[in-house]
Amino acid sequence: MSKRAPNPGAPVTGLAVGHANPDFDAYAAMVAATKLYEGTRAVYLGSQNANVREFHNLHEEFVPFVDLRAIDPEAVERVVMVDTRDPGRIGEIGKIVARPGVEVIVYDHHPRQPDDVVASDDHSMMVGATTSILVHEIHDRGIVLTPLEATVMLLGIHEDTGSLTYPGTTPYDVQAVAFLMEAGAEMEVLSQFLSRALSPEQRAVLEQLVDTLEVWEINGQEIAVGTARSEEYVDSASVLAHYICEDLGYRVAIAVIDMPERLQIVGRSRLGGVDIAAVLKHVGGGGHPQAASAAIRNGVVEDVLPRLRDALALEVVPPLTAAEIASAPVRSIEPDTPMEEAGAIMARWGHGGLPVLQDGRLVGMVTRKDVDKAARHGLGHAPATGFMAREPVTVDPTTDLDELERLLVRTGIGRLPVVDGGSVVGIVTRKDLLRAQHGETYLDRRQSRRHREATRTVLRSLELLPADVQDAVRTIGRHADEAGLRAHVVGGFVRDMLLGRENLDVDIVVEGDGLEFALGLGERLGKRVKVHRRFGTAVLVWSKTLHVDITSARTEYYQRPGALPTVERSSLRQDLFRRDFSVNAMAMCVNPERFGQIADPFGGLHDLERGVVRALHSLSFVEDPTRVLRAVRFEQKFGFRIDPSTDALLRQAVDMGMLDEVSGARLREELLDIIDEPLVADILSRLGDVGVLGSIGPEGGQADRAIADVRACAAAYDEIAAAFEPPPRRRTLLVTAFVASAGRVAADRWCRKMRFGREYTTPAVVTAERAGQVSARLRDGRKMRPSRLFFMLEALPAETLAYLWATGEPRVRARVEEYVRELSHVRPSVTGGDLIALGVEPGPAFAGILAQARADRLDGKAVGFEAELANLKRLAKRAAR
Repeated sequence: MSKRAPNPGAPVTGLAVGHANPDFDAYAAMVAATKLYEGTRAVYLGSQNANVREFHNLHEEFVPFVDLRAIDPEAVERVVMVDTRDPGRIGEIGKIVARPGVEVIVYDHHPRQPDDVVASDDHSMMVGATTSILVHEIHDRGIVLTPLEATVMLLGIHEDTGSLTYPGTTPYDVQAVAFLMEAGAEMEVLSQFLSRALSPEQRAVLEQLVDTLEVWEINGQEIAVGTARSEEYVDSASVLAHYICEDLGYRVAIAVIDMPERLQIVGRSRLGGVDIAAVLKHVGGGGHPQAASAAIRNGVVEDVLPRLRDALALEVVPPLTAAEIASAPVRSIEPDTPMEEAGAIMARWGHGGLPVLQDGRLVGMVTRKDVDKAARHGLGHAPATGFMAREPVTVDPTTDLDELERLLVRTGIGRLPVVDGGSVVGIVTRKDLLRAQHGETYLDRRQSRRHREATRTVLRSLELLPADVQDAVRTIGRHADEAGLRAHVVGGFVRDMLLGRENLDVDIVVEGDGLEFALGLGERLGKRVKVHRRFGTAVLVWSKTLHVDITSARTEYYQRPGALPTVERSSLRQDLFRRDFSVNAMAMCVNPERFGQIADPFGGLHDLERGVVRALHSLSFVEDPTRVLRAVRFEQKFGFRIDPSTDALLRQAVDMGMLDEVSGARLREELLDIIDEPLVADILSRLGDVGVLGSIGPEGGQADRAIADVRACAAAYDEIAAAFEPPPRRRTLLVTAFVASAGRVAADRWCRKMRFGREYTTPAVVTAERAGQVSARLRDGRKMRPSRLFFMLEALPAETLAYLWATGEPRVRARVEEYVRELSHVRPSVTGGDLIALGVEPGPAFAGILAQARADRLDGKAVGFEAELANLKRLAKRAAR
């Protein structure tokens, strides 16, 4: 509802209130609340911030504030709390909030605290400014603002976001700013009240702060702390800590100012690892991670400094070091390695440079520019020693990010080897540093908003999974956190959660020792763990229906096309890089603090939105040709398209015969994955289009016929399964259909090459050998006795019968269906025991007599025990002649 001017004579029933000593964000949010809630008046509790106080004094009669003394507390029915949830910070109005029956509405952007009010309606969001939340609602409701109102709200957002420069600023705040500027906000007023020169009193205090400034090193972070005394109250002390950060270049500053009757503490932080609000909470203060304050009545500087140091020791997060952000393991070359070989290694792994090691000792660095230079001069055969940079700049594992940045900026080099005890243990690149400073998405301008939306989608999809899957994922995350490790669920699970599809195949990658983590987790939870040390993987048996794969983050390389990979420990990014396609190269963090956050270093989210299957690098299909089959399977399964560059690489690999290098067993597993898909025939048809069926099918096979047979069997399977007892397996039937047209010899050779077991081989070979002949006899238009039909089909595997049912002409299908539904269930009333009782000894004629008795039963010549026994006697006598 929009605001109407309240009746001056009517009691005030609705209040908007911010915290005591309001800054511009709280002040502006109160003004915005009066626009949203009819009959609501804002309460100004006074401010120690000179800029807010002076703005209010100048504009008081034009903004909807009311004197607290003019309010009848008993008449108040609604309180809108802004920029705080703490009833202890709103003075006398806290008593109104606590009264039963009062509607309490909250707008805040601070982290929730234990003593927060229980609101009737909570609109809080973690954005840069509380005012932004209310401005968005004003925009959505179509409420018109005056230029003054827009200016007040713009002041609030600019102050709390540092004019959109603080780390907590979000696109949501920027959108609010744009709306307010369009509404006529006056930028000159912002300049007047936000950009203020220091008063003589403030300048005198600032000089003391600078003179007493100490730099405390707390958990590896530098904290600038200054103290000052003033004989009178000094307005806007918060700006003094800001000056220390901005003018003196410190990333974290705390000003402790002794004023009459109070000790004022103001903090500023531009480091993610220093939440200044959490620090000052230990001395009774609060605020934002970047800006906070505390006031201690009659406090003493000498008493509070040790408390601040203790609080900092508890809250300051140690800075990241080179060891934590470096890429590892490091690939290196020797001095005599040819430059063209060095270039090939860089191309394979996407590296821009390589360390040169001699006897394990770093002697130089070779970069991509060096390789290009050698090639231009026809010296690709020349050894690296002639091109390498000697005495490269190195760092030790404890070097922090600030020093790494200084080195990269000063030297202009792109990578810093990390050396520990003479050995190269990692390498820090510009990418490593920038991602550590600003997050995984910093270098991809497309991804920040996309990542937030992806996290919301994944969390919604997770809620639809079985309870044991949800429990497993969250429990593993908690235990990883306790072990000081980062764990992620990766691959197809993440892809399918983003697509809203169920996936119970949970693969966990641990940044650390995955095997040790899995074994320890199994021991703590009392669950069985199966270890595969060759590949560095473990399977945690969570329940009878859920097995969780756990592995270390790893990278891999292929000794030759089609071979199984060689595996090494690595980073999450490199682990994702080894995967087949971008849509499968995403990870979701399962640690509690970051649960649901998506890591997408290769643009998988963008490709998922576009519906594109894209390989991660140009050698993808050469290193693992089975990715050709997977690319087509994913394309058809999800209704995607293979992007043009990937399609070209795929066809090139097919033309080079790369699939011929792959073992039959690996091809079998990929084919079975294809056969498991509902659109199996479409996948096979598309594989035919790209020329793959000749590599994965039997020699001499008829591709079009095979696809048609598979399509027919897949379409008829549900009906077939309902008719057969027991039903044939869908997998076995479709493998049979795939080779049925190839002939017995080719089918048998193919089954052996693909390492299929008897379960698949027997029906496939029998069908390839006999289906054509049997089908021709079943097509015969002449009348066929039931017994003839029975004995023609009785010995055939169920898959052969199902194949004939699905692919045959109407007469063929009708006769197979008659056999399956009726004749196969007919059982004679007489048995071999009855024949022995008649004096017939088992022998050559014995089986023939029983077969004829069964035929007579099927043809209706003898039905029922008496008739069948009489017929059996007759047949026995005839055989005895």
